[in-house]
Amino acid sequence: MASEKVVDYLKAYLIPAKVYGTPMHPSVLLMCKIFVVILYAHGFYASIADPYIPFLRSLDALNSYPGIFEYTLKTTFLITSVLLLFNFKVRTNAIIMAIIVFIAILASKPIFRNHLFIIGCALLLAGLSNNKDKPWLLYYQLSLVYVGALLNKVMQVDWWTGQFMHNWLSNALGNTMYDSVASALPEMFLAKVLAYSAMLAELIIAICLVIPRLRFYGICVILIFHTLLFTFTGETFGYFMEDILVLLIAFSLWPKERFTLSYKPTAFSGVLTKVIQLFDFDNRIHIEASKEQTSNYNATIEGNIYTNWLAVIRVLLHTSGFYFLILFIEMMIRYVFNDTPKYIALLILFWVLLIALAPILFHKLKMRKQNRINTIDHELS
Repeated sequence: MASEKVVDYLKAYLIPAKVYGTPMHPSVLLMCKIFVVILYAHGFYASIADPYIPFLRSLDALNSYPGIFEYTLKTTFLITSVLLLFNFKVRTNAIIMAIIVFIAILASKPIFRNHLFIIGCALLLAGLSNNKDKPWLLYYQLSLVYVGALLNKVMQVDWWTGQFMHNWLSNALGNTMYDSVASALPEMFLAKVLAYSAMLAELIIAICLVIPRLRFYGICVILIFHTLLFTFTGETFGYFMEDILVLLIAFSLWPKERFTLSYKPTAFSGVLTKVIQLFDFDNRIHIEASKEQTSNYNATIEGNIYTNWLAVIRVLLHTSGFYFLILFIEMMIRYVFNDTPKYIALLILFWVLLIALAPILFHKLKMRKQNRINTIDHELS
């Protein structure tokens, strides 16, 4: 009997891509797991070392015992990250990993990166969240990121004159698209438009993220803003853009109950549904064929019905395997390609994702409009 319980537990939890059944929201736990992969892939674990030019000079005293600080942090990080990936005490392990990130940064100025600090904060706040309340702390964290970015710009005269944008795009990046358009316009006009647009976008995002009914639109602005920014500059600012997109995963609260995806039987739909099943590590999707339905796909999620491509993308956004696939593709692009080929490959990936997600925005706007019409009709009646 005991052995059967052990087997059931292994099947239920000990698969790294599983995200249901813990004290965290599935989406928040998925965010943490992806951040763990990113930390290893981008060399954080390897960069942990004994104190070197620390932010806190008192940490230099630990160098009297060579290796102890490094191996303690590395061992603790390795153990806690593995435990989190396999869904054991996820909140506690997320907090411990965050503390290790902060300690490693304090112990060595050379390894400090904004992206590491953002991940550390996200892990800490995820550990402080639970699966009963919305992850408000993560909403505020991301809003503060954009507030900080905005303040950094508004305090510099070069952003108001457009000089910063011009120097960056023309002199530093040698952006031929910018130069050709700017040369046909009044001096610094395009630079000012781009600088003001960036500041306005960051202001809108910061406000929308902390207002529940506007949060969805704030997320849309983030996706459009960063995709356009990468398109024109080819810059992801280290891993900043990557971190922001991973943080957004936690903003979607996944269904508590299983949901249904029905499809009209065709060769293509049969293959597609099998692929979706491969992504569904938590076995949350009930897939069935239906010759009677008029739409190619119907998804019923928490009482809401979605059709065709909107149904497919909604279902994919609630499967952990889909996000790991995107992460794998993005990492392969970064490691395999360089310079122009990498830019083109990432550009295609980002635009494909943005276009694929667009029906969700249109559906949201359509439902808002319909709700307003229904409200007006109710008031008139």
